[in-house]
Amino acid sequence: MTSSNKVSGDSWAADCPYGVCGDNWYKITAVGGKSVSSLYGIVAVYAASGIFRAVTTTSGYHEGIDVSHWQGAIDWSMVRAAGKKFVIAKATEGVGHKDDRYDRNKTGARAQGLKFGAYHFAQPVNDPIREADWFVDNSGYERGMLIPTLDLERTGGRSVTGLTNWTKAWLGRVYERLGVRPMIYASPSFWRTNLNNTRWFADNGYAILWVAHWDTSNPSVPAENWGGRSWTFWQYTDNGRVPGISGNVDLNRFRYATFDSVTY
Repeated sequence: MTSSNKVSGDSWAADCPYGVCGDNWYKITAVGGKSVSSLYGIVAVYAASGIFRAVTTTSGYHEGIDVSHWQGAIDWSMVRAAGKKFVIAKATEGVGHKDDRYDRNKTGARAQGLKFGAYHFAQPVNDPIREADWFVDNSGYERGMLIPTLDLERTGGRSVTGLTNWTKAWLGRVYERLGVRPMIYASPSFWRTNLNNTRWFADNGYAILWVAHWDTSNPSVPAENWGGRSWTFWQYTDNGRVPGISGNVDLNRFRYATFDSVTY
């Protein structure tokens, strides 16, 4: 809940978990990130100050989202107003597929001042160089964007060695063309099972991990805590709700104070 201030009012009393009473109330203007007026059609609701605490969230993380065509049309001004600071959008998949909302998401998010990056959904059944070229040719990378991302969720039937080499080739090709080493998105279980928990990438310039680990207060980080660096982005749920977006959306955190280290 978001409280605008504390006000005096009628007396209240409660005996759970212990006896408390008073005449101060918190004026609640938002619940779950949504305004009280939009939820209930009134300006504010009130909570007895002795029962609820006003809490200021100071985790130090920047909150953001990742999106694709599945989210449909997005009101980016509402996303920004909800406190989101960044968005990573699906640009391409495999070879020949470009997300049909990508260009509109890119334009809309950047117009609202959100940090914006693009990801490629890997289909390792294909040639990695062709996939990398397809991504670079269609993502329209510009200075100031978040660095590009390789989204690893499929093996394409490749062995551990085969998928590791495929990943090296894709990342290397993007580095060759854009001059920046991309970040890697993967779940801990996928990395451990299908890439044998290798830390080669963390030790060879690919320092930025976007880890997908849902419904936990502390994500598990593969590759020996990504070579001792831990996660940089963390996708902590796939069923979040954000004003301006119909339906569920992935929610993410960025762990550092500024985006300088992950900006192209």
